Order: sequence, then structure tokens, then C-alpha cells
Amino acid sequence: MLIALVDVDGNTCPLLDRNGLLCPVLCVLDFNDCPDAIRPPTCASNEQLCDDGTCQASCDAVVNPCLCGLTSSDVAAVYKACPAYQNTVTVFSYDPSIKEEQLAFVCAQEWGLVASNATLDGGSGVPSWSDQSTDLPMSWSDCPTPQEPELTFTEDFCIAFYAIIGAELVMYLLWHMYKTVRERHAASLRQVCSQLPSSLSVDSKNPAIGSGSEIQADIEKSSVLMADGKPSSFVSSGSSGANVASAAELPDGMLLLRGYDNNYVGMALYYLSLLSTAGWIVLLAIIVSDYYGKVKGGVAYGLLANSNTSMA
Repeated sequence: MLIALVDVDGNTCPLLDRNGLLCPVLCVLDFNDCPDAIRPPTCASNEQLCDDGTCQASCDAVVNPCLCGLTSSDVAAVYKACPAYQNTVTVFSYDPSIKEEQLAFVCAQEWGLVASNATLDGGSGVPSWSDQSTDLPMSWSDCPTPQEPELTFTEDFCIAFYAIIGAELVMYLLWHMYKTVRERHAASLRQVCSQLPSSLSVDSKNPAIGSGSEIQADIEKSSVLMADGKPSSFVSSGSSGANVASAAELPDGMLLLRGYDNNYVGMALYYLSLLSTAGWIVLLAIIVSDYYGKVKGGVAYGLLANSNTSMA
């Protein structure tokens, strides 16, 4: 919706009066400092005057609006709330850009805290909540807006995350280079393929695979043939024979054997990757718990970002 700031003749429109406004709560160090217009009532014999300016049988569950959601140990001085003003006030030439200052001034004028002929330039004479101190007898209950949690990605845990990920990337890169250099002659290494012993084959009509002595004889025969070097029942690949890349290139009944050497560095990096994976799962659990305020004193975002009750 567009609001015209000038009339048809080009003149600036005057500010309108705003009536029916409620005054903010006035906070005082002592109830005796409350103006007469909002003086606390006299409580019955079975009641007590609580910090919110009302009479209650018990003040245990009463919330003091002058603490702004904090505890008494979080503020410089514990202010008490004068009873709410029952009447409404009118702000003349209401300006939305300074509406808080105008309302505070009119209310202070209504309660006799400032002279009736005073102007807004002199203020209401009552400081804001953020200016509370033991030297000021009263203040407004204009609680500051709680700071929204904000992640800047420069927190300690973020820096630790960058350092861990960067270190792992460097180690994996160095390992890849080392492994590539060590395996550059892998194609010339000998690969030996052996004939499947006939006595170990299973007959479809006779599932028996032979007696134990026959199997043992075939195993011993294979051992002798392997010790002989290059028997006819073996095929060697590499520099001294045909290059066999996969088992699919072998004749029927031949078996391709490949050998790999263990490396302590490679095994260490493998277990490091497992440990890192478990660590990230734990970190995710901490982030979720911190979101619900289960990590640091019941305050959401208390660990991974600024507290939502922080006044900084």
C-alpha cells in the first residue's frame, strides 16, 4: 500500500495524532520510586507484593518483566516492575520512526516524571533497559531484541574441520602419488595360471570327487609342477609369456591368480578413513543435539553459535 507524503498542492502532509496507546512498563529499584499514578497496591494479609507489581499468595511462579527473560545474576541490578498503567495516552504528531521515544515521553509526562511544558528533545528522563545500573532508580522495560544465532564459519570447530579435511586430502593425494609410482611396473609382473586338477572336478552323474588319496596326489603334483618353473600345464604372463589381463581371456579350466602386497601406510590411511567417518557421524549428532539445547545448559545453539540470549 502506498501512502502519499504530500497533498495535491505539493505540501508535506502533517503528522496525525495517535490515541489509545498503552504505556510501557516502568522498572524501579524500589517500589517507593513508582509514580503515584502507578503506585503498587496494598496487598492483603495473606498476599505479598511480587516483582511484577502484583499481589500474589506466592511469588515463585511470577515472571519479572524487568529481567527480560534473564536471571537476577545476569543483570547489574534487579529492577521491579511498577503496576501497568490502566489508562491509555495520546501521542500528538505521531512519527513511526521515533514512536518509542514519543510514547515514553508522553507517559513520563502523564506520570509527572517530566514537566508538562517539556519537549521531546529533552527526552523522558528515564533511561532505557540497556542503560540499567545501580545508580539509576528507574528504567523502561524496553528489552533488547535477542540476538539471532549466526554461524560465521570462523568458529573454532569450523577451523578444526577445515584443518582435518585439508590434512586428510593431502595425505590421500600423497598416497595416490606414492602408489602410482610403486605400481608403474605392475604390468610386467608375472601372473601364473594353473590347470584345475581333474580329480577336483565334480561329475554331474557322480557327485563324489574322488578319494582323499587321489586329491592329495593331485595337490602334490601341482606343487611339483609349480616348482619346476614353466610346465606345459601352466601359462605364464608378463615379460616371459603371453599377457593375460583377465580370467575371461583364459581357456576353460584355467585359474587366474593375482597377488597384492600389503602396505602399512595404505592400511593406516584406510583405518583413518573409517575413523573419520565415525567422527563425522558423532559431529552430526552433536549439531542436532545442540539445536535442541541438549549440549550446553539447555540453550539452543549454545555450542556451535552465539546464544540466543546473548546481549553482545
